[in-house]
Amino acid sequence: MRILRAAAAAAVLLWTLPGAVYADTAIDMDYNSDGAVDIFDMVSARRSGANGEELHRLSGFLLGNGAGTPVQEGYRLVWSDEFDGSSLDMDKWSYELGNWKLDDSGNYITNGWGNNEQEFYTDRNTAVKDGVLTISARKESWTDEKQGSYDYTSSRLSTQHKFSVCGGRIEVRARCDSGKSLWPAIWMLPEDSAYGGWASSGEIDIMEGWGSTPERVCGTVHFGGAWPANKYLTGEYSFPEGDGTENWHTYSIEWERGEIRWYVDDSLYSTQTDWYSEGFSYPAPFDQNFYIILNLAVGGHFDGIDGIYADPATFASGDKNFDIDYVRVYENTASDFRPTEMTSLALDNYIEGAEASVVNKEGCTVIDVKNAGSLEYAVMGLLRGREVKAGQSYTLSFDAVSTAERTMVVTAEDSSYTRYLDEKVTISPEKKHYSFDVTFPGDMSADIKFQLGNIDGASAIGAHEVTLSDISWS
Repeated sequence: MRILRAAAAAAVLLWTLPGAVYADTAIDMDYNSDGAVDIFDMVSARRSGANGEELHRLSGFLLGNGAGTPVQEGYRLVWSDEFDGSSLDMDKWSYELGNWKLDDSGNYITNGWGNNEQEFYTDRNTAVKDGVLTISARKESWTDEKQGSYDYTSSRLSTQHKFSVCGGRIEVRARCDSGKSLWPAIWMLPEDSAYGGWASSGEIDIMEGWGSTPERVCGTVHFGGAWPANKYLTGEYSFPEGDGTENWHTYSIEWERGEIRWYVDDSLYSTQTDWYSEGFSYPAPFDQNFYIILNLAVGGHFDGIDGIYADPATFASGDKNFDIDYVRVYENTASDFRPTEMTSLALDNYIEGAEASVVNKEGCTVIDVKNAGSLEYAVMGLLRGREVKAGQSYTLSFDAVSTAERTMVVTAEDSSYTRYLDEKVTISPEKKHYSFDVTFPGDMSADIKFQLGNIDGASAIGAHEVTLSDISWS
């Protein structure tokens, strides 16, 4: 975007992009009807009162992939952030704060974001200036009332609940300072955990860099079963001698049904096709919507000392910066790749003081209870973090069958465990259909829980198996 800000350059720059390459897209963007799509069309667009979305689309088209090269034929820009202005666009991004990894309801899972990371993420470690977003990692003391004290801060941004995509080309132009224990990342997680907990619903890492070895980066997919049954496939890219992540480069993936390709500056370095999600048909889990994450971690298993600690010497000269010029998402116009419709929603699991497992399969979830424990909630299948609106009615429906007759409690709760749905049902070897309506008094994130712990003496039943199928929430 810097070329559009330079008035002198604008007076002499004529960037003509051949209509043959862009077909109707170029014609649509020729605002001054001179037969070329160039810098003067941006001026004409502004004078004609084009809206912000049109201006972003035109500027993205003019800049191509950030190195003066137009994007490949067959791709259409559908979402972008060029980081114009002087602050982060909160209609596109949200801050993910703290050091603790939480579930969708805000419940503690583990510290260090599950990776032994040493930083505390804040909303004060970002800046937008001259068309660039900067995420700064700092060595500074930070204390949080709940999460404790930390020696480093940074920021982590995501588009969750604001933008997600299934397939296409995702492209980010970025650079990052080097130094032991720095961990820049451009990556994606599923908008809805359609196939269960991490990593059965997948993770796509567009770029991860080692601060201690800036001459290489990697791209990875995580998949398989829920941790610890997760798997991954990865590929590495080595820069030419004298080059590395400290310089500006374009990192991208092209994502199709059954294939994901990784590029640095349009140089293909990795292709992955051989993934799976336990209990589901290929190409699960990479056939659902994923959202985008940008962060600069400090320490942790990727590049931390002993896989944990940050190196204070890295910060001897001050802040370390992860700079992002733009994020652009393109749709493949020749593809009909869309999220696979789920016949039954997958459930996360919660087990406390019991012996049980929750396994998602095509069309159903099987809860194998060896020992129901002593608590009513000792065994649960959950739909976590369902965003609901005040006054709106929602319907939960499912079929249930059990190898032994027993009681199950079905609830819809907020993060304070207030119940807006509370139903006790008897399930048996005869399959039955259930449907419940619930209305919430306010906007919130709700958990739907199928409780199968020690309810009405279920601990005396012994081993049994409960199958929930055709689970829907609408």
